[in-house]
Amino acid sequence: MNPANEEERLKAVRLEEKKPGSPWRSILDKRGFVRYLKGGRTALVLEDGAEEIRAALLEGAGCVPVETEGRGRLMRFRYQGGHGLVRKYWRGGAVRHLFKDRYLLENRPLRELRLHCYIYDKGLSVPKPLGVCWERSGIWFRGAIATVEVDAANLLAYLRSGASGAEETLRNCGALIRRMHDLGVFHADLQVRNILVGAERPFLIDFDRARVSGSLGSWSRARNLLRLRRSFQKCGLPELYFRQLCDGYGTGELPHLLDWLYSAKGSISDMFAGRR
Repeated sequence: MNPANEEERLKAVRLEEKKPGSPWRSILDKRGFVRYLKGGRTALVLEDGAEEIRAALLEGAGCVPVETEGRGRLMRFRYQGGHGLVRKYWRGGAVRHLFKDRYLLENRPLRELRLHCYIYDKGLSVPKPLGVCWERSGIWFRGAIATVEVDAANLLAYLRSGASGAEETLRNCGALIRRMHDLGVFHADLQVRNILVGAERPFLIDFDRARVSGSLGSWSRARNLLRLRRSFQKCGLPELYFRQLCDGYGTGELPHLLDWLYSAKGSISDMFAGRR
């Protein structure tokens, strides 16, 4: 399809046509993204394979649902001999019943894409970012993000499979998290399903609400690790697994007060959920 086709009301805007100061300009500068408009929706996609990505994000073309336990809705589409994944932003918790896929005055897809491109360019092991789309309706945003699909299982599925080499894999996962933290990135949802284990290396995924700073302090690093430990516990994984991951991370003892607070919070949550 011609992106300038008037019937579809699509418009491709190249980097040189954008005004300075646009919120997506830094992304376009570095990675060769193209912007498409269709009605009230906007897509920002890689120029390489742009038509496949645009069609998947704006039209759902060729998309097939993927089973997932997360709150995001995943769709798979063909991309350059392999596959890409589209993840629709969807609220979790009690607010999902009120707002579903809407976010107040916050362009979550664009925010995540900018951070994802930053860490990808820094060499962190994450899937290749392909683009995002969003729609604004008054004060509300909704949207989706697309990445390349990597051939990997999430850490929970990998550990439950009983695959050999689990200790080395967990150490590699810990080292990967350490590299992320050294880049100043705080992962807002660091848990076993957001770590993927491939044949050669692990990957980190889902950087929605993640943030980057010049230097990530020890308290923030510990919070991320304790959240991950809680994920291990909720999934019934042995404490040894988390210790092996921490060995790869290179951490000593976690702050006692923070450790106690997270443990107490977990115990209360288990009690109300009937896990104890």
